[in-house]
Amino acid sequence: MFKFRLTAKKNYVSLRHKFLIMENLRITTSQNVEIEHNIASIGDRMLAHLLDYCFFFGYFLFILFIFSFSFEHYEALLIILLLPIVFYDLFFEYFFNGQSLGKMIAKIKVVKLDGTPASFGNYLLRWLFRIIDNLLISGAIAVITLIISNKGQRLGDIAAGTTIIKLSKKITLADTSLVSVPKEYTTVYPSVSVLSEQDISTIKEVLNFYKLNTYQTHNAHIAQKAKTAIENKMNIKSQQLPIAFFKTILSDYYYLNR
Repeated sequence: MFKFRLTAKKNYVSLRHKFLIMENLRITTSQNVEIEHNIASIGDRMLAHLLDYCFFFGYFLFILFIFSFSFEHYEALLIILLLPIVFYDLFFEYFFNGQSLGKMIAKIKVVKLDGTPASFGNYLLRWLFRIIDNLLISGAIAVITLIISNKGQRLGDIAAGTTIIKLSKKITLADTSLVSVPKEYTTVYPSVSVLSEQDISTIKEVLNFYKLNTYQTHNAHIAQKAKTAIENKMNIKSQQLPIAFFKTILSDYYYLNR
């Protein structure tokens, strides 16, 4: 009896962890730098769904109010009501970088497991499997799959090679005290011009990761690896420490592109 209670308690704690606590997903960027992201918990995903349903409800009320002035064309009313709801997730995830309105508010988004941007094909597979995941057995299949998966994936995510991550607070130039570059500023690394927006995004992400995980011992390795990748692309060798180097790069980039 005691063993049964202990097992039940352990399963409850594990289930609570899946619902409320975010696990980590390690993604390798195009610069071959590994960045850890928090996988969205089941609670995060449920919140996003509830918010989306609130938008659906508001949309229904709005359309019904408009059509209340006319009692004809019920077929058109049905199409106008259902089509946007049916294609809602596919439309928003494709055109808004993996986020529906609910996901935007919940600060979660769809990403590929390898860190590259999801394609229309990925979003389409997730959408097609939504019938199995969410509609059959009132979404029980999706919840069970999410609990079993160690990468925060429902069936649609497994088929599409995607998952959903929790977005951290985006670092900005203001966050790094670089927003006010003086007019007489002298560029330290002129070859910063060879960097793409994706490179700059990676630098910001590394800085943000370092800022949020200051006391973790592996951060220095991540920062140094990212610095080496950027140095190789710019064909330079800097004596600055990684964090100071990244801030200088952002200053140079902001100055040249403001």
